[in-house]
Amino acid sequence: MKAKSSPDPLRKNWTHISVHHITLSTAPLDLVKALYKEFSSELERDQARTYPQEAGVTEDEFKSYFFARDVFVGIGFKDDSGDPSIQSRQLGSVEESRIGREWDDAVAGFYYVKPNYPGHSSHICNAGFVIPLSTRGLGLGYLLGESYLHYAPLLGYRGSIFNLVYADNPASLKIWDNLGFQRVGLVPGAGKRAKPRGDGESEETYYVDAHIIYKSFV
Repeated sequence: MKAKSSPDPLRKNWTHISVHHITLSTAPLDLVKALYKEFSSELERDQARTYPQEAGVTEDEFKSYFFARDVFVGIGFKDDSGDPSIQSRQLGSVEESRIGREWDDAVAGFYYVKPNYPGHSSHICNAGFVIPLSTRGLGLGYLLGESYLHYAPLLGYRGSIFNLVYADNPASLKIWDNLGFQRVGLVPGAGKRAKPRGDGESEETYYVDAHIIYKSFV
């Protein structure tokens, strides 16, 4: 795990993000609960249109889905030393990088990595990202996306596919476009949405398309 410079340290008073590899067996229990809380909040907000799950996922369901294989957590911190070697310094465990803070004050974002297919195609991975609402707009999605392109090949994967990147999630599409992913398919009407009717008392259902995007690691 290495430190990376944060693109905008002002809002959280961070200068760097360290990325830590964890699994369900190695992660601190209170960190898992904090990640579950943030994932649940993301589903309830449904602003980023990131996940197909509806609100109300239980903690056990979250663990089964998000911790099926490998998880990476970005921890923000401030370094006043002025030492450029912080870019490659080993920063200790995820618990040590917390520096006594609440997880809500330390987590910059997190993502899972797992095979998208079984058996003969298990070398193609999938990932899912969560950026807490309090750290949105700092460029951390792109930063963690870069770390994904570093770590996923080290886990043995030869490529990555995202099955559902909704058309109404332009921020996510922009990140993957800028990181060199290709839009290889479209699933018409893959995302069900609801909006208020003119009467203000009922909702109207509508559907949005989803892109399938891919990048080779070889």
